[in-house]
This record gives sequence, C-alpha cells and structure tokens, in this order.
Amino acid sequence: MKAQKLFIALLFLGFGTQAFSQHVYPEVIDNCYLDQFIFESDSTIAKLDKDKIIEVITTGWDEKTLKSAEGVLSLQVLVNNRGASCLMSIQNETNMKTKKMNLTETINDNLKWPRMPQKVSVIMVLTFDKGKIDLKRLGTKDKKSLIALDHQ
Repeated sequence: MKAQKLFIALLFLGFGTQAFSQHVYPEVIDNCYLDQFIFESDSTIAKLDKDKIIEVITTGWDEKTLKSAEGVLSLQVLVNNRGASCLMSIQNETNMKTKKMNLTETINDNLKWPRMPQKVSVIMVLTFDKGKIDLKRLGTKDKKSLIALDHQ
C-alpha cells in the first residue's frame, strides 16, 4: 500500500514537472493547445523577418509608447504546422504594463509564419532602448538553458 502511494505521488510529480517544463517564462498564458512540439535548438526553424515580427508585436502601440519603451520583453510563442501563433509565456522587464501591450490578442491574431512540418516553440527577446527595438531568437538543446540563434 505504501509503495502504491509513493508510485502515485511520483507519477503526479513527473506529470507536473513535464507540464511546467513546456513554459520557458514565468507569466504563463493558458490559451494554447499543448500536445507535442519541439524547441528550436541549433538554428531557427520558424523563419520570419525580424522587422515583421517587431511590427506585428508593436501593432497598436502609439508613437509615445514606442519611443519611451525601455527594458527587455521575453516571449515564448507556439507556432503550429499551419503557421498560426499562440502566445505561451512572457517575462516582462520593461517600463510598460503587460496588459497595455495587448500581446496575446495581437500575436495570436496577427503573427503568421510559413507552414512547418510540426509545431515549434519560438523564443524571442525584444530589447527596447532609446526608441530602438532589437529582437533576438533563442533556442535550447537541454530544455534548461537558452542559447542565441542566428536569425534569418
């Protein structure tokens, strides 16, 4: 009986760890269908021009907001095989409020990628500094540490 309880506890712990490891950033958006997907590891799989990504993410932001934005915004977006986006998790270290950015609706409705053979998790970091926006793509080989990817 004791062994059975231990097995059940370990089983739930294993599932909890598995579910948690799918999200890279602490602010989780629970609106994506999370079955099987891969992370980008050595290079970008989901290819889209970085200026286009920035344009879509900042859609609806006024000029004052864009010019005064400072800090780092990290996003994890799930891209399905049809190229549709679903915002999975966020880490907002900017001087802007996450809610005012309207990220979930903007990304889910407007960020379209080319078709892919399978779902992929795209990890992006936007840096806002003195009116300029820089975008970096990250990947992971071990699902523990993030590495910079060459963006095409």
